Amino acid sequence: MTSTALVNSALRFVGLLLLQVFIFNQVAWGWGGRDYLFVFVYPLFVAMLPLRTPRPLVILLGFLLGLSIDFFSETLGLHAGALTFTAYCRPLVLRILEPRDGYNIKTTPSVAGLGTGRMFRYLGLLLLAHLSAFFLLQAFSLVFAADILLKTVFSLPASLVVMAVLVLIFNPKA
Repeated sequence: MTSTALVNSALRFVGLLLLQVFIFNQVAWGWGGRDYLFVFVYPLFVAMLPLRTPRPLVILLGFLLGLSIDFFSETLGLHAGALTFTAYCRPLVLRILEPRDGYNIKTTPSVAGLGTGRMFRYLGLLLLAHLSAFFLLQAFSLVFAADILLKTVFSLPASLVVMAVLVLIFNPKA
């Protein structure tokens, strides 16, 4: 990792931690006394790590960010477990979406590097893995499959829109 990438990743870690804990953890909408729509932006940290980052480091950083959010949210490892799973799934998602000529291994995932469609499919698949893991760990039973599905279905587009806005604001052409 270059020093610029290291600084960008550290700033992204802190920025997404603060955004999630102080703003987006306060967002929850639903009906009938149950919340179904949540906004998660911190998986963007794992998604935006340079492609050359070793998989064990990606998993460790994902775990540390999730644990940090758990510390502030008092959620006992839910975020850590879900983000660790997301970090583990990252190479698979990248392989599924890999262009014919491969990736430029020296870059970070961006709209310019992957193209708009591929970038948002990448974010969508990672977010789907994250939300599924998070809500499964939260319920800890498939008895609540309908709730897990509803939370995932409503949270996915809301989180993806916010993540897309953040990507376009902070990384428009990189």
